[in-house]
Amino acid sequence: MNILGISRSEEFSSGCISDDFAIFLSVTGSLEKRGHRVITISEQELLSKGIPEGCDAVFHMVRSEAALGILEQASIPVVNSVRAVRNCGRAAQTRLLQGTGLIPESLVCAAGTPPDGWNRFPCWVKRGDIHALTAGDIKYVTSADECAAQLAFLAERGIVDCVIQKHVPGWVAKFYGVRGSGVLDCQAAFTESAAFGQESYNDTVISPPVDMRRLTEAVLAASDILGVDVYGGDAVIGMDGTVTIIDFNDWPTFRTCREKASQAIADLIIGRIL
Repeated sequence: MNILGISRSEEFSSGCISDDFAIFLSVTGSLEKRGHRVITISEQELLSKGIPEGCDAVFHMVRSEAALGILEQASIPVVNSVRAVRNCGRAAQTRLLQGTGLIPESLVCAAGTPPDGWNRFPCWVKRGDIHALTAGDIKYVTSADECAAQLAFLAERGIVDCVIQKHVPGWVAKFYGVRGSGVLDCQAAFTESAAFGQESYNDTVISPPVDMRRLTEAVLAASDILGVDVYGGDAVIGMDGTVTIIDFNDWPTFRTCREKASQAIADLIIGRIL
C-alpha cells in the first residue's frame, strides 16, 4: 500500500517540535517495517502541491484550516479525520463535551466581552480556536477583573472565541491513547516538563494514585464524542479519585510511550485501508 504521511507545521507544535516529529517518524517506520511505502511531506508541501496521486490512505498531524480543507476533499481514509481535528479545537470540544460530566463547568464566549453572571473563580481563560501555542493563550485568573483583562488581551491579538473553565483542584495526569488500543500511558504532569508551566496551579504527586478504569472510561467517552482516533490530553484527578478532563488533543507527542503508540497507530491506519 502507498500511504501518505503529513508532518505538523512547526507553528502548531507548542514547543514540542522535536517530539512531534519523533512520533511522526516512528509511525512512518512502523508502517515501512510492515512492507508499506510511505510518502512523507510537510504541511507546507500539502498546501502548495496537494495530495500526491496513488495514495491509499493519509495519516497526518496538520492543524491549519487551509490544510484541513485540502484533506477534507480526499476520497481515501484520513487519520485523524478532518472532523475530529476540528472537534478538538477548544471551543468546539467544550461545546461537544458540556453536560457530559467529563469536563469542568465551562463557558464559550467572545473574546473581549466578559460574560454576565460568571463567578466561578478561580478559573482558566483559554483561546478558543486552537490549543495554546504561547503562554499567553491560557491564563489562571482569580477575579472578574483578571478575567476581563485576559479576554481583552486575547481580543487584541485577533482571537475571536474564548473558553472560560472553572479550576478543578487535584493533580494533573497526562494521557495518551489510540482507538482500538485504549489508553496507552498515563503520567503525572510536572511543571518542569510542561510547555508553559501551568501545572503549578495544581498539586503534583510522585506516585499517581489514578484509577485507570475511571480514567479510561472518561477518555474513551470523550474520544467517541469528538470522533478522534489518535489523541492525548490532560485530566485532573481529584482527592476522591474523580477524573475531570481539562484538555483533549488530536495527535499528541506520545512522549512517554512512543514505540507502543507508533505500533498502535500503524495498526489503526492499516485497518482503515483493509
